[in-house]
Amino acid sequence: MKTLAIDTSTRQSSLALFQGDQLLATDWLDTTVPTTQVITPTLKRLVDEVGWKPAELQLVVVAQGPGSFTGLRIGVMTAKTIAYVAGATTLGVNTLQAIATRCNEPVSSLHVIMDAQRNQFFHSHFERNEYGKYIPQAETRIVDQEAFYASLIAGESVTGPGLHNKHAMVPEGVRVLDENYWASTAEAVGRVGIADFLAGKSDDFWSLNPKYYRKSAAEEKLEADAS
Repeated sequence: MKTLAIDTSTRQSSLALFQGDQLLATDWLDTTVPTTQVITPTLKRLVDEVGWKPAELQLVVVAQGPGSFTGLRIGVMTAKTIAYVAGATTLGVNTLQAIATRCNEPVSSLHVIMDAQRNQFFHSHFERNEYGKYIPQAETRIVDQEAFYASLIAGESVTGPGLHNKHAMVPEGVRVLDENYWASTAEAVGRVGIADFLAGKSDDFWSLNPKYYRKSAAEEKLEADAS
């Protein structure tokens, strides 16, 4: 199965190509160029490297959220466009699940956080099962930063880009994972998506949309003005 994985949930975006569960090629997008301008040329270069044609893609997996509003829109629309042209299946992946998947240590209780602005985090809590897979214990939600830190228990672990410049606030006894694994990547998104697809999951092409987990500032202002 030929799979394309897309992660544009943050400014540091990436693409990856898989044959089955084998990673064939991956690359970061140039952050000095708008994502809309660089994503297609980068994909073309990657498929050329592995000797594919875009129409041969069978599965397109994309980080669906949380993350940057603009980045998620670009990623999902790109995934849907490519899947439509190739006749491929589409599948959205939770960004925090992808980050959890990057933890290759025997951590039993793992918290993943991303910056949600306004002194808040996007947060998911995962428990590691007997097969080494991290299983979400609840839906991704938005939490106040101080309340999140206060809720941590000694022996638990934390990862994710929300820790940047804030990991010193993690309580004693709570482990902060290696910074090299805090970010989501297209490779991680692809591995989650491929496993989900093999387990029978897929998304309806027409209804696949980003999951922002909060309204935009503009939407909140319109609601406040109307009340």
